[in-house]
Amino acid sequence: MNLTDLLHQRRSTRHFNPAAAIGREELARLIDTANRAPSSNNAQPWRIMVLTEPHLRQRLLPAAFNQQQILTASAVLLLLADREAYQAENLTEIHQEEYADGCFNEEIRDFLTQAAIGFYQPFDETATQKSLALDCGLWAMAFMLAAQEAGWHTVPMTGYEPARLREILNIPPRYLDIMLIAVGKGEREGHRTLRRNAERVSAWNALPE
Repeated sequence: MNLTDLLHQRRSTRHFNPAAAIGREELARLIDTANRAPSSNNAQPWRIMVLTEPHLRQRLLPAAFNQQQILTASAVLLLLADREAYQAENLTEIHQEEYADGCFNEEIRDFLTQAAIGFYQPFDETATQKSLALDCGLWAMAFMLAAQEAGWHTVPMTGYEPARLREILNIPPRYLDIMLIAVGKGEREGHRTLRRNAERVSAWNALPE
């Protein structure tokens, strides 16, 4: 299936078959595919907590406004952003791994590492959160399309109480919660939605009206 078809066919699914299981290897493969998403300076700040234990998801349900896909999906992913991904240690490690894999030479490795470290130095909390959310949003879309291609259905969820979720799952301040993504086999197709066309949302060399 090509990308255009995937985008046209993907719908947010909220009614899942609770008997449909997704294996660890399959889910790991989908995560690996989504990890090809771009990120600022290739910092790859996404961290994924895969929730499959029924008792844990039952505890999470009230914090997610009792949305039943928390229980019925094959798995629920909590997408987190690691604030430390933009720090020198992670940036140095990533570019060293790229160098060791033959992506570029030592000169480019050192240039990219120092440029990345310098880029993030002036970031305050607002700028950090904005960049983390963008990077992880790119990952989320890649994951949902990979799942769609593999015959799974998904729904991104920001409808939850962050403080309660973080307490239930014991999330330390280092990590910014971005969204939940339920994945499984849909029992009912998500309703059709409309998208505005290019003429409505874009303009050449000017702001759209």
